[in-house]
Amino acid sequence: MKRLWGLAALVLLIAACTGTQEPPLELLLAVGEGEQVVFYPAGTEPAAAMGSWDLGATVLDLARPAGETRLWVLAPDALRAYPLAGVDVDQAPPAAPPTVELPLGTVCGAGTLQVGENQLLVDCGAAGVWTVELASPALEPVDRSGDPEGTRYLLGPDDRVVRLRPGLQKFTLVYPNPPGDPIEHEVGGLVTVEALAADWDRQQRLGIAVDRLSDVVLYTWEAGSSDAPVYRGPALALSGLRWIRAMPNGWIVSADSGYALRRSGKDDLLRSGDFRDAVVTPDDYAYLVGPGRLLVLDLLDPNLSEHNRLAGGQARAVAYLPAGP
Repeated sequence: MKRLWGLAALVLLIAACTGTQEPPLELLLAVGEGEQVVFYPAGTEPAAAMGSWDLGATVLDLARPAGETRLWVLAPDALRAYPLAGVDVDQAPPAAPPTVELPLGTVCGAGTLQVGENQLLVDCGAAGVWTVELASPALEPVDRSGDPEGTRYLLGPDDRVVRLRPGLQKFTLVYPNPPGDPIEHEVGGLVTVEALAADWDRQQRLGIAVDRLSDVVLYTWEAGSSDAPVYRGPALALSGLRWIRAMPNGWIVSADSGYALRRSGKDDLLRSGDFRDAVVTPDDYAYLVGPGRLLVLDLLDPNLSEHNRLAGGQARAVAYLPAGP
């Protein structure tokens, strides 16, 4: 998501002076739990759910693009946008019918939403991949001809659809570069490529995680660079790659076997936990969700201590909602 850069910079300055994180911004967390969106207060303190929306369809993923007054919900049958009539940190937003409903025309068994500058990307794997213009929502299919099974799609600068194509002992990064030909970088020498995941950081640097079955390795790439992605060792002792998220000076990588925190100039932290999704907020807190668990990390804490909170047994997706109209 887009960041509130000025505010984030102020938070960082304060943290540098005190060595600790200031109180969280006034945010609510929206967590997809089965057929519900459940709302929780932000922060590290234990807190119960504040309310929920019953949607009548399984919540696969959630997104709240910066500046939007709608919460986008991906379900197996459709992408829907629900109005947020003002977000109050003391109560859940009132439930209302969706203002946008885009039937997928297929069954999305396991899908994700990605937020770009002015678009969403809906990735339902083999069932289909679409972009959605936020100003005039409609599903626009992504041309997947020539893309092998397991290709990962994400929105880059100017909402370019970037591809990570897996191959035999390699992967290929394809970056649209209009009006010229796409930039393509092939990275080889990998024992195997079981899965790929990627995320952009605040400097438009792409973090790429590659599951080699026995471990996970990381690469980074500067948007638009003529240089190939750079290997960032050592390998992480993870298996069953799920996702990667950018954090200040590093990356959070989640897998079936647990999660890892890769920080520049520091030892990796490997931890246990079943986490299906995560969001990093503008004030540098990370919220990780999985069955029965909502984990909070203060990313400016040198120890990256875990703050455990309870969530529903079907928690699988999370987004944050800034307070205000």
